[in-house]
Amino acid sequence: MSDKILIDTGPSPRGWSRIDRALRCLQLFAWFDEEISGAEARKVPIARPLVRGSIAHVGLAHLYAKQQAIQQGWDPERYYSPREAMSLVAARFGEVGAAMHPIAESLVRGYAQEYSTDRFPVVGVERLVETDFLGVRYTARIDLELQDDAGRVWIYDHKTVAKIESKVLHRYTLSGQFLGLAHLGARLYGSRFGGIRLNLLSVNPQGYLRVTPEPAPWMLQKFPEVVRYAEESINRVRALAKAGEPLPASPSEQTCLTSYGFCPAFELCRWGRLTFLA
Repeated sequence: MSDKILIDTGPSPRGWSRIDRALRCLQLFAWFDEEISGAEARKVPIARPLVRGSIAHVGLAHLYAKQQAIQQGWDPERYYSPREAMSLVAARFGEVGAAMHPIAESLVRGYAQEYSTDRFPVVGVERLVETDFLGVRYTARIDLELQDDAGRVWIYDHKTVAKIESKVLHRYTLSGQFLGLAHLGARLYGSRFGGIRLNLLSVNPQGYLRVTPEPAPWMLQKFPEVVRYAEESINRVRALAKAGEPLPASPSEQTCLTSYGFCPAFELCRWGRLTFLA
């Protein structure tokens, strides 16, 4: 067994992924929640674009971890190469991972060439951080932190997309993930915080773009309330499940079909857990 490091790029324990599911549909949250669904929660399928993103994500993490190691005088060989790391993660997703692996690897290879002249100091790679919103614990795994020439630290979030276009950029303006990162960045770095940058990798055509999301000051101010409301909803649905009561759902063409395709619980909600996962 290798003693090299494979970086964890998965969701943080109390971060936006779980809150996003709860706000979208509490039945969707329940399918994914092991406290409610037990081991079957691990069987909920993941959309192919998200698998592609997960593989590319770990490749970028290892690219920058090695870069940080070189900058800091550490041993870069303690990390798997980006190619090795992507291969290991792709294997976890079975046939879908095998299909998405070549696409993700090509994206990361092209990205490394596109930004080969970057010399920004790497402050952090996949760093797990946490804060408190109105008494509620909130966590995030920050993809990348880079310091610019003025000494400001910017938080970068990697996204693989089918195509870079205006609707993709607008998609993240009111994303709770980025609102949470903005709060965290300000709390971590104060006046040294530069802001958030979307690090976009496009599949067709293959291309790359770094851009700052549009401002959303009202929702940014409201975000702690959003987090508290979501956690209260999570507690309620878990209590209902424990009592054997019916769980609330949000069947809607706006919820069940997303920008990534069908909701991962689409078939579960059509037929029910026992029929679909049997």
